[in-house]
This record gives sequence, C-alpha cells and structure tokens, in this order.
Amino acid sequence: MLKAESVVKKSAGVFIGALALSLLAAGLPAPASSPQGQDPAKGLQYEYSVVLKLIQVHVTDKRGHPVRDLKKDDFTVTDNGQRMTVTEFETHALRLPAEEAAAPEAPAPGPAAPEARPSGRKIFLFFDFAYNNVRGIIKSRTAALHLLDTFVRPEDRVAVMTYSGVGGLAFHEYLTTDHAKARQVIERIGHGDVKGRATQIEDQYWRLVQSTGGPFALGFRAEAESNRQESKSMAQKYMLTLTGLARALRLVDGQKDFILFSTGVPNSLIYGYTPDNSRYRADVGGAAGDHVLRRQNEAMYQEFGASGCTFYAFDTREYAKETSLFTYDEQTLAMGSRAMTVAIDPTSIFKDDRQSGLNSLKRITDITGGRYYSNINMYEKNLAQVQALTGTYYVLGYSITEKWDGDFHDVKVEVKREGCQVRAQAGYYNPKPFAEFSDVEKQLHLYDLALNERAFSRLPINVPMTALATGAEGISRLAVLARIPAEVTAKLAGPRVELVALFFDADGEVSHIVREQAGAASFRGRDMDFAAGATVKPGEYACRLVIRNLDSGLSAVASSRATVVKPLMTGLQLGTPLLLEARTGGTLIKAAGRNVRESFPWADIYPYDSTVFSPVLTELPQGVTSLSVVLPCAAPGSVAPELAVSASLVNAASGAQEPLFAAVSGQVRSGPFEILTVEFPAIGAGPGTYYLHLYAEDRTTGTLGHAVTTLVIPR
Repeated sequence: MLKAESVVKKSAGVFIGALALSLLAAGLPAPASSPQGQDPAKGLQYEYSVVLKLIQVHVTDKRGHPVRDLKKDDFTVTDNGQRMTVTEFETHALRLPAEEAAAPEAPAPGPAAPEARPSGRKIFLFFDFAYNNVRGIIKSRTAALHLLDTFVRPEDRVAVMTYSGVGGLAFHEYLTTDHAKARQVIERIGHGDVKGRATQIEDQYWRLVQSTGGPFALGFRAEAESNRQESKSMAQKYMLTLTGLARALRLVDGQKDFILFSTGVPNSLIYGYTPDNSRYRADVGGAAGDHVLRRQNEAMYQEFGASGCTFYAFDTREYAKETSLFTYDEQTLAMGSRAMTVAIDPTSIFKDDRQSGLNSLKRITDITGGRYYSNINMYEKNLAQVQALTGTYYVLGYSITEKWDGDFHDVKVEVKREGCQVRAQAGYYNPKPFAEFSDVEKQLHLYDLALNERAFSRLPINVPMTALATGAEGISRLAVLARIPAEVTAKLAGPRVELVALFFDADGEVSHIVREQAGAASFRGRDMDFAAGATVKPGEYACRLVIRNLDSGLSAVASSRATVVKPLMTGLQLGTPLLLEARTGGTLIKAAGRNVRESFPWADIYPYDSTVFSPVLTELPQGVTSLSVVLPCAAPGSVAPELAVSASLVNAASGAQEPLFAAVSGQVRSGPFEILTVEFPAIGAGPGTYYLHLYAEDRTTGTLGHAVTTLVIPR
C-alpha cells in the first residue's frame, strides 16, 4: 500500500489536521520528523526536498461506469505543464455487495494491475442548511442514513458537517470509523435546523420583479434591494467560510469525498439574470451579476479542486417543488407594514435554472471531478453510482522537488484509451511555514497533534502527565498536571509557546479546552510543570496536552485518562492523590479558565511549593524511598472533621497487598475541602507497578472515604 506523500528525503514540517469543531479524527498523514543533524532550537528549516507525490484518479467509460483494467502506461501526467514519469501505480476496486455475492470463489487469473486492499475512504456528509428547505433536509437525512447502511464500509471514515446562515460551519463528527456515532448525529437533523434560508430572499425578490414587469413601486423595490444585499452578504460569508475550509483541507492526506445536500447558491445572485437571457437592462426587470461574489465563488471551487476534495451534489430543490400548479399563482408578499398581492407565473421561479442554484452545484462537481444529481428522490440509485465511483480508482505516484513556498501546482491526467473520462484533483499546493498558517489551519494542526500519534510536527519525546479528579458540593472538577522536560523546552525556539489542555468525554467530544500562552525564555532548557483544569460532568475522560511553539509549529504532546465520579452530598469524598518528591521543582505554570466557575482553583485544591517539591507523574525516581501526598477530602458541613488516614500497596502483577505506614503532617480547610498532607517516610516495596490505596475516616461521624493512584517503583 502506498502512503500518501511517501518521503524519500523530507525536511521538518508542520500540519495536517483534523477538523472539528467537535473533531475526532484519524486517517491523517505521517510525514517525517525533523531531519537528523538539524538544530531544533533554531526552529524548523524549510529546505528543498524530494518527495513522492500521489494523485488519485477516477476513470469512467461513456456510460459512466468505472474502468478497472487500465495499466500504468495508459496514463500521462503533467505537473505545471511538465510531463512526469509515473513510478508508482495502484489499482483500487471496491466491489458492491451484489458483486461480491455473485463473484466466484476462485480469484480471476492474471489481474491487469496489482490490486491494493482498500484502505478506507474519507467521506464528508455535508448538510447545507443555508441553501435548502425543510422537506429537502428531511429527505437528505433519509438518504444519508441509507448511505451509512449500504454504502459505508467498516474501514471508511465518515465526517458529518453542517452549514447554516446563523451558526456557520460546524463539524459534528470528523472522520470517524464509529459509524454508529455518525448515525446518531444524522438522526437528530430535522426541520428545526433550517435557519437563515438565504434562497427565500432571492425567490421573493424575483417574484416581486416578475409580477410587475420590471420597475415597480419605489418603496417595494428599495426594500427588496435591501433584502437582496443582505442575501449577498450571506452568500459571501458562505463562500469565504468554505474557502477557508478548503484551504485547510489541502493538507489532509488523500482523497476527500463530499456528499453535499443543498439547493445551491442562486445563480442569479452571483451572475445576474434577465428574463429573456439577453444582456442586462434595468428596464426589462433583470439584475446585474456581482463581480465580487463571482470571483469569491470561483476561488472557492478552485480551492476545493486543489485540495483533493471531490463533490457529489444532491440537489434538494427538485424534491421541494410544489406539485400543485396553482400554489404560487397568487401570493401575498409582506414587507414591513405593507403587503402586496402579486400574480406569479408558476413556471418561472422554480423552473428557470438561471435563477436557481443548479449552476452552483454543477460547477463545484465539475471542477472537483464529482457528479451532480438533480433529484434527491432518486438517492438510492444515485448513491449506488457514487459508491462505484468513489470505490474504484487508481493511484499514480511521481517524484517532485518540494519547496516550502505554498505555491500551487496545476496537475493534468489523461488516459490514452479512447472513450474514457478522467477525474482527478486539479492540483496541489506546496507546504508552507507554520507562521503563514491561517487560523483554521492552526486549529486543525492543534487537533491533529492531540489525536494523531504520528503528527507532522510532534516531537517523539515522552511528556509525563497525570489527571486529577475531585468533587464537592455537587461540582465535579478535572485537572491535568504535566512535567515538560528540559529536552522539550530546549527545542521550543521563538518567544511564544502555547499550552492547550483538551478534555474529551466518553463520546469523544471535546468537553473543554483550556489555553495558556507563556514566554519560552523563562524556562527554555529547564523542566517546566503545567497545570490546567475545568469543571466537568461525571464520566470517563481522555486528556491531551499540546505544547506548541507558535512561530515554528514544533510541538510535544502528553496524554492521560481519568474517571470523574458524581460528587457526594454527604460523607467523605477523596480526590485523586497527588504524589510529590522532595526535590527542587521546575517552573510551575497554571492556566486560567474562561471564568471563575469553570476554572480550576489549583492553589485551593492541590497546593504545594514548587520550589521544594516536584510531582511524581510516572515512576518514583531512582533512590527515592519517601513520598509526600496532597489529598483533597470533601467534607460537607461547617465543622472541620477529625480525619485519620491509612494506606496499603497492592502489587499490580500478583495482587499481593501490604500495609504502608502513613502520617498526616498537615490539614488545611479550603472551602468545601480539607486538604491533607500525608507523609510516607519509607516505601520498602521492590521494583514493580503498584496501586496505592488511601483510606480516610472521620472519627467524629464514622464516615469513610477512599482513593487510589498508581505508583511505579523502578529497578
């Protein structure tokens, strides 16, 4: 199996991302890390390098059926007009379930080309709420669920995204193989999601124009023009948002297949319209096009085409058409305090495609090499064709000299065999330095670092981190504490370092993000501790910490998991114990939350002197036989409890348990917590992994509390 962007020699780089804005991800590229001999302290050096460029190509015959028997010599490829030598070649042929059932058990002899096992498609289900209608959305939901049931294979990664005039762009699932989660998102889509429908303004405008034969009452025209300008602003926002998405997706590995459910941006809004298709004249009731929208619209198409995105557009407009011939014969248009009854030609507004969004949908499918489907009612037949098209393709590879300049390369692929139609991405962009990334690209880079073990700019250095959970007075909190070693901080060139803690809940959704920026000069080349936390709901959490240089993109990542239990309203509840060793600590940076309620009061729950103690986050350092433990204890009531603590060690391998002497050296009241400092002067256990159990008892009431953490004793 070829790997996209297989590297022959690769300088250090940055990026690629996973988009979410509730993103969960995988299937991202794994370019090489910093080249040997390069000094990371000087930042990433962007040099020329030779890489293997891979292009995915779809070929169909005159009837639109995939062509599966082509060989490498059947293809010619040009890159910026230069004929390239194709050195790598793969055939991918995904059979439909019916084909698999009918296929003979014995393999066919002598395949024309080596057939690779499908590695999984990247499928984006895109529900456009801004340019759509209620019934079209409902039908789109049915089609998308059918796609999940019959189209998607276990290895396929599915993303679910929406765009609305009110909420903008949102990813509800991002390239996940958990198709059940994608289904849950789609099942929740309904008529309430269709907000800010921009097509309504354009429809109303043309009904009013056509009803009066051109120039109409000044008041109505002024108000209609005002509404139309608002519609243009909505269209511009739509185009710019999706253009930003397309640019960010340039660097997402491989082919991206978009299934778009939309009526499209009205053609008349962008390119203008006259009833008789003549040159625009105000006296015939037409409207001129908008050159700004036209330029931005074409740029959006080109960006998707250059990002390896192929659009299969399902037009929901046909399903929305009224069957009654008289539905729009008479309609009352309300504008402000006025109302006007106008006569409408039922064949004009819905059947004149110069006004509809058909051209927009066809244009994006043509440029990206996809297909346009005019009637959402025929989704079963049309999705079967999309299945065949997306599952059958060729991969062509050729060597290029890569430059870190962000320039565009125009790629053309042709087939020598007559009667074949070729669809491939329009080109690609060279990588660019991290400092030139857009905000969307930097966001994707952040999620890629958090979710992709082989992220481009991720340092292969372990960053130990522990998760600490507490609960009191009905409030659950989760914090992370990481030790960023000097080996990492020495490589963080530049003045600005960003530290981002991400908390993912049991569904994989981003529950909280806590950010902090720090000047690297104060801790470069030294150990540094970082603490961050948030108020969360009870449940299971995966925690990630991304340490990222904001000039170069060079980064390191830490991970941990935690279980947050429901806070008790009575009795004792112990938080996660924090283990400390008596050693001069590094710099401690504590992130501030967005507000007081959501922030983690670190100094109140886990107070320790970082100039004297260092957290034990992985294993006990060599030669250390004593520990101090900070133990938060939630004790409801106004009277301070009289607490006694005992402890035991359980061998993780054998299950053997032995008591451990513990002494309480300090007890401080902090809000609803009693903060205990517990000393373990002698830990005599041999090397191994142990569970340290701590038990607290309120001698006044007899209530008990329990907490456990892991302790590793090295050889």
